[in-house]
Amino acid sequence: MSIRPILEITKEMEEIFSEYELTKGELARTRELINKLENDKITISVIGQFKRGKSYTVNSILGDKILPIGIVPVTAVVTTVEYGEKAATVRFDNGIVKEIPFEEMSTYINEQENNDNHLGVSQVEIYCPSDFLKEGLTFVDTPGVGSIHQKNTDAAYSYVKESDGVIFLLSVDSPINQIEIEFLKNAKEYAAKFYFAVNKIDAIDDEDLEEYLAYCRKLLSQIMEVEEVQLFPISAKKSIGIEELKAAILKDCQTTVRDIIAQSAALKMKDIGASALSQISLYRRTLQMTHKEFDRTFNELVEFVEGVNEEAPTFGEQFKSNPRMLEAQLNDIKNRFSAKIEELFGIDYYYDISTVDFFRGGKVDEDGKRNLSEDFGQAVRALGEELISTLRGIFMYREEDAFIITKRIYEVNALTRRLIRLRTELVRSKEEQDRINREKKPEFKEVNCG
Repeated sequence: MSIRPILEITKEMEEIFSEYELTKGELARTRELINKLENDKITISVIGQFKRGKSYTVNSILGDKILPIGIVPVTAVVTTVEYGEKAATVRFDNGIVKEIPFEEMSTYINEQENNDNHLGVSQVEIYCPSDFLKEGLTFVDTPGVGSIHQKNTDAAYSYVKESDGVIFLLSVDSPINQIEIEFLKNAKEYAAKFYFAVNKIDAIDDEDLEEYLAYCRKLLSQIMEVEEVQLFPISAKKSIGIEELKAAILKDCQTTVRDIIAQSAALKMKDIGASALSQISLYRRTLQMTHKEFDRTFNELVEFVEGVNEEAPTFGEQFKSNPRMLEAQLNDIKNRFSAKIEELFGIDYYYDISTVDFFRGGKVDEDGKRNLSEDFGQAVRALGEELISTLRGIFMYREEDAFIITKRIYEVNALTRRLIRLRTELVRSKEEQDRINREKKPEFKEVNCG
C-alpha cells in the first residue's frame, strides 16, 4: 500500500482540529508537531529513575558542568538545553517568563532549593555553546521517576510525550525495577529512538559488568519487543563511554533525523487523535444530561465565573502597579476556569497561557504610577464572558432550533469518522515501517568501555 507522508496526515489533523472548539488543545499539540516536521527539530531526553545519574550524564555529554548535581535527588523540573551563548530562562506555570543569571538556575532546578517544585516552575531553558548541540537538537534533563515527590514523576511522564529520542539511563548499582519497566513501556508509545545507557560501570569489575549487561540486554529486548538492543556502558562521572554515546546520537542527527522525527510524530499523532476522540466521547455524555441536571451544572459554572469577577478588584488593587503580577493572576484565572470545566463537565478546556500587555492604558495616580486595577477587572470580565459564550455554543445551551442541533450532531459524527480514519492510517503506516525495518536486518554494535 502507498503511505502518505506523516506531515500530510498531520496537516489534515490540524485542519480538522481548527474547526472545533472542543479540540483546541489537540490543535496546539498538532501545530507543534508540524513545526518539528518542517524544521527537522529533534528533542532527545535523558530519562530514568531518580539517582541514576541523569544530570551527571547531561553534563558529561555537553562537556561542561551545566546542571547541578548531588548525592540526593537534585532535578526538580524539566530542563532543556539548546545551542547558544550561555543564558538561562525560567518559565512558570502562571505564564511568567524570567531571564536569570546562569549561575542562579540551581535555585529553580535543584530539588533542595525548589522542594517539590513549590516555586511553580514549568520549565527551565538553558543555552550553552556545546559542540554536541550544534546540529540543532534540544537536549533535556528530566526529574527522576520514583522519588518521594510525585510532581517530579508527573513532570517526567508528561515530558516524555515531547521526546523524539530517549537516552534511557540505567545503573549497575541496582537492577531494572518495575517503576522503570512501566516508565519505559510508556515512553515507547511516544519516542521513536532509544539509546540505552548503563551508568556507573567504574563501580564494578569487568566480569560483573558483562553479567549485568547480559541481564539488561535480555530484559530490554523483551520490553521493547525487539530481537536485540544496543547498550552503551558508561561512567558519566569519569566520562567513560560518553564519546561512543555522543557519536551514535550525532550520527543519527546527521543521517536519519527526519525518519526519527517522522516516526515520533506518527506515535504522537495517534495519542493526539485518541485524546480528541476522548473529548468527543465526554462531550456526547454531557449532551445526554437531563435539562434539569444540565441547568444546575451550567449555573454552577456561571456562579463560579461571577465569583472570580468579584475577586478581580482585590487582585487589581493589590498589584495595580505591577503588570507582571497581574499577568500571572490572569493566567492563574485561566487555569482555574479550565479546572472548573473539567470538574463540572469532564472535558479539557484549553487556554493559551500567554503574555498580556498591562503596561499600556490604565489610570495614572497622583504620584505618577499607573493604576491598572480597572484594566485588570475588565480583562477578567471579558475572559469570563468569552468562556460562558463559547460553552453555550459548544453545548447548544437553550438551543431549540432542531436544524442547528441536528447539524451539530452531524458535524461531531463526521469529526469522529475522520479521526478514526486518520488514526487507522497512522497505525498502518507504523506496521508498514516495522516490516521495512525487519527486512533491513540492522546490525547492532555493542560498545563495552568497562
